[in-house]
Amino acid sequence: MVRDCVNPSLTKWGIGLSIGSALFAPNRSRRIFISALLAIVLSLGCKSKPSHDEIIVGAATSMRHAFPALVKEFEKEHPSTRIVVTHGASGDIARQVQAGAGVDVVVFASKAPIDKLVKSGHVDASTTKVIGKNEIVLVGPERGPSVTFSTLHLLPAGERLAIGDPNSVPVGQYAREALEGLSLWDKLSDRVVYGANVAAVLAYVQRGEVAAAIVYRTEIEGVKGIVVLDVAKGPWAPRPEIWAGVVAASHNRPAAQKLVDFLASSAGTQVLQLFGFGPP
Repeated sequence: MVRDCVNPSLTKWGIGLSIGSALFAPNRSRRIFISALLAIVLSLGCKSKPSHDEIIVGAATSMRHAFPALVKEFEKEHPSTRIVVTHGASGDIARQVQAGAGVDVVVFASKAPIDKLVKSGHVDASTTKVIGKNEIVLVGPERGPSVTFSTLHLLPAGERLAIGDPNSVPVGQYAREALEGLSLWDKLSDRVVYGANVAAVLAYVQRGEVAAAIVYRTEIEGVKGIVVLDVAKGPWAPRPEIWAGVVAASHNRPAAQKLVDFLASSAGTQVLQLFGFGPP
């Protein structure tokens, strides 16, 4: 989790309103409520801001397996720097950065969120780098319907397809791009289930709630009970890239840039390849 001070707007409105409500509660309940509230404030809101040697990273959910190893390798060469990582949908992280979240480095599953932050002035274009690539695959449960990308419209009646939400999740944007390239989006859009991130999309298949899902190849490494039905290849297939950049408001931009440079270096690439990512 990112360790940072409470968002000022939450402090002003959320906590303020809660205390106001507590004033009208019975005395004992009011004391218990305020004591608990103060404990939360002290544990979350009163922590010091990140130290000079702490770098906060907001990274795409699809990077969650690789990042512990990346951090371990980076900290070998920079033992005085501590990396704290939080994961989420790339689009959600971009919006949090625009809202002033205390993030130093962003790592996204596509270039679009980086471009968005560069355009808004929240990331310096000169700091951005592509650090790896991925593939999208069609997966399904074992003994499920046998379909490919081009035959998805032939899924049995009542069966559904899971993808990421195209409004905020790059894997969902890639999935829609692929289906549009195959002229299948209009045929399938009313049978699609959206996931908040790529892990949620995969979970739909694992729970047996859908017949197929479109995820990154890196998501199914070592996952049991799921089979790859097809790999996106050809002129219609998107080419997912992983992008990183330094947030303009970073409290320690030199250290943040060192991390981005490491992610794009041969050492970073070697670590990413262990988790199925291709070289930039």
